[in-house]
Amino acid sequence: MCLLCNKVLGNDSVKPSKLQDHLRRCHPDKTEKDLKYFQTLKDKFQKRPTLDRMFASTSQRNDDGLRASYNISLLIAKSGKPHTIAEKFILPAVEEVLKTVLHKPACDIIERIPLSNNTVERRIDEMSSDIESFLCNYLQTTHFSIQLDESTLPDNAALLLAYVRFIMNQEIYEELLFARTLITDTKDFESRFEDILTMVIPPWIINPYGDVEEANVIIQEELTELSTNEELKVQFKNGYQQFWLQNNIPVTYPVR
Repeated sequence: MCLLCNKVLGNDSVKPSKLQDHLRRCHPDKTEKDLKYFQTLKDKFQKRPTLDRMFASTSQRNDDGLRASYNISLLIAKSGKPHTIAEKFILPAVEEVLKTVLHKPACDIIERIPLSNNTVERRIDEMSSDIESFLCNYLQTTHFSIQLDESTLPDNAALLLAYVRFIMNQEIYEELLFARTLITDTKDFESRFEDILTMVIPPWIINPYGDVEEANVIIQEELTELSTNEELKVQFKNGYQQFWLQNNIPVTYPVR
């Protein structure tokens, strides 16, 4: 193809003699041009905008916007801020920077960065799912320690948290494995065991070596005998719960 008139030449026309003849007949004003001139024509032809290049450029811009959307969603997730901050604050901030600092129209760039509330929420869910899958798969191939913790929310709901600690790439990592809401919370426990929580414990159970005058006569006799046992008195220092759970206490002093 001739770079001057864009005429498609046949295979037999690419011979040097025929090319020179075409140049003299069709472009006589260019016969005195040097090699650099024709090289420039070739470079311009190769760099001309084509349909493929237009689609490739558009695709690249869309890929950049998609990558920015994921990166911003990751920053939001790491900061612990609500995902709605992207649409309410980040996009207006980016638009202001483009207009004020770079003096560029912001609409075209903003439209290529999908940061709606639903989009950011979906991005975070996708990344968290990938992280969970990677963590579970890695824990199947290495040793790790696990720690359970319980936390209570303001609405009295109870959360069970599980943390794992493991070594990866010669570094110690600690990650949250899962957080689950307990079906039976403290409020449910209180309703089921209300009679136990409101039970009045006699003073002589808490301190059998103290004042036992309020107990009945039989219990007073047994507690009097108990008070003479110096060995048990030493064991009582560990607490009354552990003291009364000893195997020999119900047999030796069957108080009731």
